[in-house]
Amino acid sequence: MSQLTDEALEKYREAGKITASVMRKAKKLVSKGRKLITICDSLEKEIRNAGAQPAFPVNVSVNQIAAHYTSPFGDDLKIPERAIVKIDLGAHVDGYISDQAKTFLVGGTKKYQLLRQTSELALENAISFIKPGIRPGDIGEVIEKTIRKEGLVPITDLTGHVIDRWKLHTGTSIPNYKPKFNFLEPKLKVGQVLAVEPFVTTEDGSEKIYDESYSFIFSQIGDKAKSADSKILLNEIKKYYRLPFAIRWLEESLPETKLYEALKELISFKTINRYPMLVSKSQTPIAQSEHTVIITEHGCEVITRI
Repeated sequence: MSQLTDEALEKYREAGKITASVMRKAKKLVSKGRKLITICDSLEKEIRNAGAQPAFPVNVSVNQIAAHYTSPFGDDLKIPERAIVKIDLGAHVDGYISDQAKTFLVGGTKKYQLLRQTSELALENAISFIKPGIRPGDIGEVIEKTIRKEGLVPITDLTGHVIDRWKLHTGTSIPNYKPKFNFLEPKLKVGQVLAVEPFVTTEDGSEKIYDESYSFIFSQIGDKAKSADSKILLNEIKKYYRLPFAIRWLEESLPETKLYEALKELISFKTINRYPMLVSKSQTPIAQSEHTVIITEHGCEVITRI
């Protein structure tokens, strides 16, 4: 395997092992009436206790919410009686990131079961196909064909991504469909790290998502801060090395009113970027499955599977 040093490879593998281990523990937490903040806090604590740090806040996205929901402080939302729940979590070891997502059912219907099974099948088919020399859209084509064969619809607005040290998204996306101009995309190479994540909805659903105004996840993209409070907050945010963080993680940095005012200032200066909650445009339920893989000479190594 080229491009990755032995040290980098081992740190990716360690991050993947921790992510997979914590994801196994998520199953016991996803149950009717469980507070979402309990799930987020518990799984993030597990990552830290295992010797890593969260690569981003734990996402708990329920039913028509596709991604980017993590609890703010004081969150009272609970898992409803019937739900399709996506847990998306990641760990990093010294900046080497792994990312995994899994769908869990609470009072699951046949529709929910098909969504989950299809997202898992699309992911496995994609993993089996990955090798050096293919293009990102080639993976998307496999994912789309698998999903549509089951009479379901891929969410085309959401994609997987190429990962690098300290970068959850490098700018190269792994689509969940075959793009029209796939031939223009660069070919994938040995040593690249990919997060592949099919999102699936029902046949009466839209391929598109929209973003809510609510944002509880942010990342640092600049360094400008004017007020004393925003400078305090920015110093706290810098601990996350420009990886995504939850507003919940900043609870002790400032009193709540001052924290939100400082946050608004940093957003206005484009010092931080927000990640709005993403929702199915048609309000249909969504399933998600994800693994992180490293491209090898003859295929790929799944680092989030133990």
